[in-house]
Amino acid sequence: MLCADAEAVQVFSRIFEDLNIAVECCGDVAAAQARLDEVRFDVLLLDCASTPAALRLIPGARRSPANRAALIIAVVDDQTQAAQAFTGGTNFILYKPVVREHIARSDRGTGGDRSKERRRRARRKLNTAADITFAAKESVSVVLMDLSEGGAAMQAPFPIPSNCKVYFQFFLPGAVGVIRLAGEVVWQNPERAGIRFVSVPQASQRALKTWLQAHSPVAQITAPQGPATAEAEEQSLTVRLSARLGLLLAAGNRQRKLPRYPCCLSAEVHGEGSAVPQHCRLSDLSNEGCYVETSAPFPTDAPLRIILRAENVRLSLEGKVRIVHPGYGMGVQFASQTEIQRRQVQRLIDYTQAQK
Repeated sequence: MLCADAEAVQVFSRIFEDLNIAVECCGDVAAAQARLDEVRFDVLLLDCASTPAALRLIPGARRSPANRAALIIAVVDDQTQAAQAFTGGTNFILYKPVVREHIARSDRGTGGDRSKERRRRARRKLNTAADITFAAKESVSVVLMDLSEGGAAMQAPFPIPSNCKVYFQFFLPGAVGVIRLAGEVVWQNPERAGIRFVSVPQASQRALKTWLQAHSPVAQITAPQGPATAEAEEQSLTVRLSARLGLLLAAGNRQRKLPRYPCCLSAEVHGEGSAVPQHCRLSDLSNEGCYVETSAPFPTDAPLRIILRAENVRLSLEGKVRIVHPGYGMGVQFASQTEIQRRQVQRLIDYTQAQK
């Protein structure tokens, strides 16, 4: 642990010791670098907020024979440091200030009646990154903590609005190909949210079912022992740390300047050079963009025109596709607008919010 914040050292040390993980503290970057060159560590916790030079240790550790496989946790101040840490190869990020109550939330257990929930489908524990998009956020990284054919539990950096669609993209450990699906929030507490899958393409459904069967308790009992044991222990360590530290998987989260508002508006979408419109539905809207639900989204960066009709307003907007979820929809960023168009968009936003 490289950390110059005395209070943070105390908090992190207690948590690691509670998990029976021995802690070695370094006070400066040079001493930490020397130890990384000599010793293999299971976990590296680098306080880049108090010691910005600690960011340089991350790519070095990833290149070193001893610590290339270590679990790296970076404590950062802002999105800029988070992006640098992620680029260097960190596994997790944790934002300052370090709040005891936030980190120790898992001491209070999972809470609620969720532990008594009776599921029809068995869930498998895991700790893997997922990229989600929903009404107010785009390309946010979360951690999937368990998974079944019908749903999942995840840790997210903020509450997820109820009754909204959540679009997932993730890779399963040891599997080839990305899983893409849509779900909705069915329960939520300060630590986690439960998602029920509502739209799963056949390819993702087959991949999900195959992976779950291969990782069922029966399959694990008959699986060969050996190197896989070390992998299971490493995954267990990651899960335990995630639960205790409330970590967020490192990712290039992009925070929008303007909030998006859930809506349900019919739209005509015209692609460049096409005279035939797609009849789609908008599921969220802001002054700078929208999310279009369609089973045949346009490619990223494709220019398009969106025609909206509501409350005696006919609005035509130019835009460009910024994010694509095959089979579900696309996020669109509006091009430059006139003052009249901006007022009309705001009028539509006010209209949709008044309908709730």
